[in-house]
Amino acid sequence: MAWSVLLFGLAVQSQRDDSPTVREQRDIGQARPVADRAAIDLTAAVGDAGVVVLAEEQITAGCRITPMRPGAELTRVLTAYTAPDAGPALLDRIARQLPASYAAIARHDATTGRSRLGADAGDFVAVRGELIRAGVVQLRVSTGCRPASGGSRPAPADPRPGATVGPTPRSHAEVLTGAFGVADVQAASSVELPCPDGDGQLSSYALTAASTAESDEWASLGFTMPRATVVSDQAPLFVHRYGTKGTVVRLDGDDVWIASTDFTC
Repeated sequence: MAWSVLLFGLAVQSQRDDSPTVREQRDIGQARPVADRAAIDLTAAVGDAGVVVLAEEQITAGCRITPMRPGAELTRVLTAYTAPDAGPALLDRIARQLPASYAAIARHDATTGRSRLGADAGDFVAVRGELIRAGVVQLRVSTGCRPASGGSRPAPADPRPGATVGPTPRSHAEVLTGAFGVADVQAASSVELPCPDGDGQLSSYALTAASTAESDEWASLGFTMPRATVVSDQAPLFVHRYGTKGTVVRLDGDDVWIASTDFTC
């Protein structure tokens, strides 16, 4: 009897004091801050070498933690745009610039031509990166299969008193649509992710529309933005940075995809 009581007491104490040792011990809500921080760290690692466009987080149900226990997976996808020949170097840069705790490694396979990145954000949250086409690196942050509790994202906090609110990515993208004869917006999306310390955010706005502008007109995109730095000006992809902001324009036949982003963390 005494032995049973001792074992029970140790189990309770371990549950209270020990860090989680397997992914199944932390639900989606508990893993989200880690995934969010990883997205911010990845954007900071890209720095002025490209422009990062953030997609909305995705929670996918249907996975199995155990054969009898269902779960869900949270995934964040960021796409980094750089010069056409700079994708492998960008993955190397991200691996160098991420905090040491990520133990990030970039690998390049000369046989297959694939360039990939792997890293560990902590708390069993994985980071994977891959060059998916010339000048385009996709970065994925995944929690793996976990208990689905806490899946709803909390409402965003109000801006800090006295915080400066500048032009939004949406307002800048809409300026470009007017300057380059873009009409008939077919789809638009807006995503915001607060910085971990609450000071600033990563925000992205993207739209797809019809365009009457020729590719050589889009090549002059940088001239519409004061002090813009050209990252890529080769059709079909035009990438520019200016301070904390960046713009990506991708041509696809008669359509154009425009993304504008701002990173103030």
